Amino acid sequence: MQWETFLQAIHRKLRSTNSKEQIYKSKTESEVISLISKNHDVVDLISSWLDNQCKHKSSKSSKCAKKFKDIGNDSFKRRDYIKSLSSYTESAKFSSVNRDDFSVAVANRSASLFHMCRYKECLEDLEVAIEAGYPRKLVYKVHLRAAQCYIKLRKSEAAEDEIRKARDVIVSDESLTATVKETLLKQVSALSLDLQKISPSTNLTKNDPPEVITPEKLIEINANFPSASPSMTRDHSPTRGRFITATKPIKKGEILFVEKPFAFVPLDHETSNLVCGNCCGRFSDISYPCRGCVEVSYCSPKCWKESWGLYHRWECPGYEMGIWRQIGIAHLAIKVLLVSATTEDIEKFNEVQKLVTNIEKLSDDDLMVYSITALMLSQYLHDHTDFQHQVDLKKSIIEKLTNNENGVTFKISTLSEKRKFLASLLLRHILQLIANGHAITQLNLMNTPKGNIVDEQQQRIAVGIYPSVSMMNHSCDPTIMNTFWNDYLIVKSMKDVGIGDEIFNCYGPHFRRMSVEERQRALKSQYCFQCKCLSCTDTDLQCFLDRFTAFKCSSCSGPLTPVNKAFSCLDCHNSTKIDVASQTKDLETAQDLFASSQDLLDLEKFEESKKKLLQCLNIRMKILFRHHEDVAITLDSLGKVSVIMGQWLEAISYLEDSIITVEEKFGGDSIEVANELNKITDVCIQYLQKDMNRRSEIYKGTLKKTQRFLDRAEEITNLISGPWDSACMELREKKEELEGMYECLHI
Repeated sequence: MQWETFLQAIHRKLRSTNSKEQIYKSKTESEVISLISKNHDVVDLISSWLDNQCKHKSSKSSKCAKKFKDIGNDSFKRRDYIKSLSSYTESAKFSSVNRDDFSVAVANRSASLFHMCRYKECLEDLEVAIEAGYPRKLVYKVHLRAAQCYIKLRKSEAAEDEIRKARDVIVSDESLTATVKETLLKQVSALSLDLQKISPSTNLTKNDPPEVITPEKLIEINANFPSASPSMTRDHSPTRGRFITATKPIKKGEILFVEKPFAFVPLDHETSNLVCGNCCGRFSDISYPCRGCVEVSYCSPKCWKESWGLYHRWECPGYEMGIWRQIGIAHLAIKVLLVSATTEDIEKFNEVQKLVTNIEKLSDDDLMVYSITALMLSQYLHDHTDFQHQVDLKKSIIEKLTNNENGVTFKISTLSEKRKFLASLLLRHILQLIANGHAITQLNLMNTPKGNIVDEQQQRIAVGIYPSVSMMNHSCDPTIMNTFWNDYLIVKSMKDVGIGDEIFNCYGPHFRRMSVEERQRALKSQYCFQCKCLSCTDTDLQCFLDRFTAFKCSSCSGPLTPVNKAFSCLDCHNSTKIDVASQTKDLETAQDLFASSQDLLDLEKFEESKKKLLQCLNIRMKILFRHHEDVAITLDSLGKVSVIMGQWLEAISYLEDSIITVEEKFGGDSIEVANELNKITDVCIQYLQKDMNRRSEIYKGTLKKTQRFLDRAEEITNLISGPWDSACMELREKKEELEGMYECLHI
């Protein structure tokens, strides 16, 4: 049974008793957990559900591991190292670390990397192979290959050390025959000769490597506010809670926060192995699968080892049992608990414990549901992991808590109290995450039909907890913009800020994306407050989104908004009456034309598709405000069809018109505008590459226009994020390509 269905059944059971009345007189995490846990039927049902999940858990498969290993071996023999690389990775994914097959798969992959001249990555694989218990009788192979890598990298001392280790293993291995030993020692001697060819001064004369820019180096240290710029401070008031103000003038584009999450988890468990489970970084063509489950992989040996010791050894069985994909953000709650038990960063630990929970504002039913989930997670840790045996809870958690404001009141002396203590902490973390969880995003590239244009969208890939950034209050028109460097949250100011001014985040509901009613409903539901920012209280701003769904004013062509039985223009303020029924009928015709064009596009009838779109656009532009979202969608579709047909200049014109509406709706410095500019430059460059009449004025004009588009896209992207962003890298590559075109024309 799925957890959601099971949860509803337990919920109904509790509601049928008097437990609910007792629980909500209390309103502290520990008291709620104590009362619910007294219902032994509920506790027994939770244990039964967990046992059933355990019976059906997924696990490593030696059969799959061998299949992929054989494919890898065959590919390696054929010198198809790229395929062997992916096959050995899949073999490691399904291999158990308790058997030799995991370490052997990684070691085999290192051979592919060596033949691809990827020596540093080869050495990393060899490191993991040894860490995972590579067979002692074969370990000389690891040392010999490591020595070969160091010789290629001209690191004589490291190579010499690996040669010595290989020789020692071979000489001391009594299972090897004299003939085999002699053969192997000849290989060692041959490597020693290769080593002598390296200049003795090689390690002494190499230049210092260039400084690597890491996220932490982007801002100065603020001794009083971790992860924040020295330009800010934390304040507190009874009405506003904790909030952030500027201690000095802040310029637009200035970095305000660079914060690593206390913990994070993937949002989509079906694709959780597409990003590193420890740092949220993207993989190259190699990854390091978890030693226990098949769902999680890591980008480096460092992440692979670090995660296991800090949290994943206790999280891993939950992946195998399929729990995490069922319980949503509660997965992050248990991750926060596991990191809390092992972290040495006491300051950040306490910041997490002090985050608001809004427990006093929750509905009775919500608190009951969250409490049952917390009890289940506590039971999972007790019954299905060795967490409570391996971690001294009293020492690792209780002694880190600074005071009783964190809501922990249990004195642990019995096993039952230990479970309740865990459940109360887990409940607290669930409530904190509902109020403070932060989505981690990556830029996702999506090809349109025929792949001629790439659409860029911000995709939510994970959710994390960032205690310092969580200090900002909400505004529907925020001061800041968020971007990510793997799991690091980098916050920049999108406005100039004066001394003493408050700095606002947006918790999701933004005035450029949601109506006032939608924003207030969402904020009240999740964060338990009514927003009173300028966007929610100013009459003109309350109507902002109405412009993009408005009819056209006959006097000034501005947007009309309904007022009583007439319409008023938001620009010229004239009142007018329109034949709504007639115009609605015409718009239905336009929608039918648009739908028909998409069907024709799927059938690759591009000329007919474009004809339908032009008819649709003609109707919509007569009736709708010029920045109506349907007009913009039609222009964008015309641009895409024109690209497919190779009508580059028409496509550029349509996409230019579409960008104007994007600017109006989302703002000139928005990521949406940057994405549209990036898209139109793709089309421009395709035209510039294909048009052979490169001396024409049209060609030269398009070249200069493309340069302007790229400059502006780069300006916006640098403002929002920085050179670490993949979009910035892509824009730099395009600019280099454009410079080559200028050089060809000697412009």
